[in-house]
Amino acid sequence: MKRILFFNDSLVIGGTEILLVDLLNHLAMKGCEVSLLLPEPSDKNILLNKVSPQVSVKYLYTDNISYFKRKIWESIMIFCPRLYAKQKGISGSDYDLIVCFKETFFARIFSSMATPKILWIHNILYKRKYEIRSFKEGLAVWLNKKQLKKVQRSYDQFDKVICVSDAARDAYIAVLHDGCMPQQDIRVLYNAIDLSKVVEQAKESIVDLPQDRTNFILITRTSPEKRIDRLINSIFLLKNEGYYFHVYIIGDGIDSEEMKRDLEQKELMDMVTLKGHIDNPFPYILQCKWSLCVSERESFSLSLLESMALKTPVITTDCGGPRDIVDGGKYGLLVDNSAEGVYVGMKTVLDDPTLSVKYSEHLDRAITRFDYKGWLNNVDELLGL
Repeated sequence: MKRILFFNDSLVIGGTEILLVDLLNHLAMKGCEVSLLLPEPSDKNILLNKVSPQVSVKYLYTDNISYFKRKIWESIMIFCPRLYAKQKGISGSDYDLIVCFKETFFARIFSSMATPKILWIHNILYKRKYEIRSFKEGLAVWLNKKQLKKVQRSYDQFDKVICVSDAARDAYIAVLHDGCMPQQDIRVLYNAIDLSKVVEQAKESIVDLPQDRTNFILITRTSPEKRIDRLINSIFLLKNEGYYFHVYIIGDGIDSEEMKRDLEQKELMDMVTLKGHIDNPFPYILQCKWSLCVSERESFSLSLLESMALKTPVITTDCGGPRDIVDGGKYGLLVDNSAEGVYVGMKTVLDDPTLSVKYSEHLDRAITRFDYKGWLNNVDELLGL
């Protein structure tokens, strides 16, 4: 029975987290002794109730601690990882394999352990830009840079690095190794999910969406790189040009008062429906004409894959992993990674309704490249099962 420790920074609703939960349950069914390590208990970890009871769930912090104490612990973790691991009761000898399922500051905990280690790269790494407006901010930036360098160098200590797209791999090599291939086992393994479940869940009955207009849908979350502002500005411009359409935006925190105020100020409440978090967004995707990705950076995009499984064609910015999903524009409309690109993409399909049919024709073929059973087989091989 193989003992495997997985670490992830949360179990909120997200493509990476859904993928992880399915993988944990798969490994538990295969008889592995699986442990999941999370930073702390949280009401936001709503996917936790979908994790098999056979998976042991552990936390780094079991009680509420102050921001100051957390920062102290963070510095210990980064500069003295062995001490941190000992204080937290984490021993590499308790496991046959450690999987850090997302690149994160917490990867530093495991870097010095002799146990075989795998690091998953789920994001597009980039070099941060800092704005310093005071001595205090300057000190914080200096410390953050030191911490980031330590953490990213620790990635080299992992035996295997799994990148979810070519773009994620290229960014990893460019940012951390100046474009030179390191002496490390780096592989690309596209994400995949059980799309048959998506198709089944899409059958759930909801209120029918009006079909006398073009309906767009965006599945996202409130994070800066998701660039929802691009979409809102495009809606504003297209409305002023007289186009008739509607946009549904679904995701945790999307229905915030701030977002509503922004739409009210731009007089767009009649053009946009904010749904917030929905357990099952697939009936909405099924009834929409186009699915959107407007991100600035995206290592993959499971929501695009889910849309394609439901025969809903996609428009995506050229922001990384989505280029692989639509195969450079063969299976979806690939637009410039900019606000102008989002606007042009939406305008293009509004001007030519036949494009929806064109980009729907070969979506069955497109999703076969992301076969879920094949993905599980590849992961089993990576884990040595």
